[in-house]
This record gives sequence, C-alpha cells and structure tokens, in this order.
Amino acid sequence: MIYHRPIALLVFLVLFSCVPKAILLEKPKLVSIYFERKIKKLEGNDSMSLHGRRVLVRTKVEYGFGIIMEQADRLIEDDYLEALDQYKKANNVFNEAQDLGMLIMLEKYPEFNDWLQKDAVIDLKKEDVSDMYWLAASIGGSVSSSRGDPFELINLPYVGRLLNKCIKIYPEWNNGSLYSAMMSFATSRSDLSEEMLRDSVDFYFNKAISYSNGMDAGPYLTYAESIHKTFQERKDFVDKLNYVMEMDVVRNSDYEMGNLVSKSRAKWLLSKTDEYFLE
Repeated sequence: MIYHRPIALLVFLVLFSCVPKAILLEKPKLVSIYFERKIKKLEGNDSMSLHGRRVLVRTKVEYGFGIIMEQADRLIEDDYLEALDQYKKANNVFNEAQDLGMLIMLEKYPEFNDWLQKDAVIDLKKEDVSDMYWLAASIGGSVSSSRGDPFELINLPYVGRLLNKCIKIYPEWNNGSLYSAMMSFATSRSDLSEEMLRDSVDFYFNKAISYSNGMDAGPYLTYAESIHKTFQERKDFVDKLNYVMEMDVVRNSDYEMGNLVSKSRAKWLLSKTDEYFLE
C-alpha cells in the first residue's frame, strides 16, 4: 500500500490462455489495452449487477497495481515526468475503484463510513471480507500513487481498520492475502520504531507463509523491499529475491500468475541492487 504490490492475479490470462503467461508479462502495452477495454465495457453497462461492480473494483485495482504502478516504478529514474503521469493515471483508477467499493459497502451498511471513522458499530460478516479487502487495496493504491499527497495520506488509517477487521472475521481468507497486505501496511506506519516494525512484519510474514504453505512469492518480495532494502541489509535482500526467482511456478495453481509477476519484479529489483545499497 503503501503497497509493494499485493500482487493480484491478472484475469486477462483467461483470454490469452494459449499464450505463455511469462511472455504476456513482458507486453505491458498489450495488457493495458485489455484492461482498458474490459473496464470500458463494464462501465458501459447501465444496469450493472453487484457482481459486475465487484469485478470492476477488482479489475481497476489489479490494473492500477499490476500494470500502471509497475510501469511508473520502473520509469521514475529514467523519465521522471512520464513516471509522474503514470502515477497520476493510477491514482485516478484507484480513486474510481475506491468510490465504487465504498458505494457497495454503503448500500449494505448505511453507517459504514461512520464505522470506518470509529463512530458506529456494524456486524460485519465473512461474506463482506472480499469487498473490504478490495476497498482497502483501492485506498492503499490511492495513497501510494499520490506520492505523499496529505489529502490522500489522511485515509491511510482506514486501510488498517479494514484489514484488521477482515483478519478478525476471516483470517484464512484467500490463503494469507490479508496478512500479506498487512505487511505492506505496517511499513507505511510512521509511528512504529524499527523494532516494532520488524516484529509486526515478521508476524504478518509468518502468517502469510503459513496460510499459503510457502507457495506464494509475494510475502518474500514484500519483505525484501520493505525490510531488507529499508534497513540496508544487502545480503538478505539478494537472498530473498533469489529465493523468489528460484521458486517453482505451479501451472494453473492459485499462485501461478502472482508468482510470475513476483519473479518479474524480483529480477528488476536485483538489477537495481547496486543503486539501493551504499555498501
């Protein structure tokens, strides 16, 4: 959030199932076209169902993180102005997802906004966790893509409130995704000392690995970026990323696409190692 990519499964692969997925990851323009067309089609439906709106929120978040933000991150040092344009584009996409995600929750719970601000009590249930997760992701995306805009930063506590509630209701949801997201959220908190930050990230990391049986590369990638890079632990940074690079990708598994995306980012991060570390 904030995110070092709560790396989402890119649903475009269903349409391109005959093409090797790793190749598609090297074609961001092609994938962008797919996402933009899908979003336009969904938004063009005047009588969109609840399911359709949920798909739209998720698609916007996946597009924002998996494509636009990833491009911006890789451009920032070579073409600063173009990277800023990409961050702005991602911010618009995340804000749209956030507005729609809030509307979904408000339709079911009219006092939901008050609950977010700790001014109301709501009996949230397991079936709400997915909507709350994607809402948290959209808010986190808005904060991250804003590049420190104070008007976005004030919404950051809502991410923690949503994720903590989801964990309380349904901790095993989506094989540890909630804990992976909490790893990234913890790194955004300026009130944590180094010791408290490490303890928090370690706790969420271990939970994420446990629920995914160690098959999800995302937590390892997030740990490398949020802890080892931050605290200048070069060897651990390289070791974590190499571990990601060496992980098996089980075809058609729940982790296939996410792990391919993680491997792609790990390869790029390894190429920047000398720039990240002083020694």
